[in-house]
Amino acid sequence: MQDRTHAQGVSDDARAFDENQLARRWDISHRTLQQWRRMGIGPVYLKLGNRVSYRREDVEAYERQALRRGTGERAFA
Repeated sequence: MQDRTHAQGVSDDARAFDENQLARRWDISHRTLQQWRRMGIGPVYLKLGNRVSYRREDVEAYERQALRRGTGERAFA
């Protein structure tokens, strides 16, 4: 079975995601990411001109802090 990341055109060595790539990775709408940016939530991002990018290291850090063991606690402190 092909890795989901590879199937979506993002290689393991990709240093950043654009908003469409990250939306596919998380199976959410790119508009959700846009809304999160306006609200100041979600992973940190880089904006150069009109282009928005999310560094892989920041996305992975955000995913780690979102881990939960149960509904009331984080998996890792």
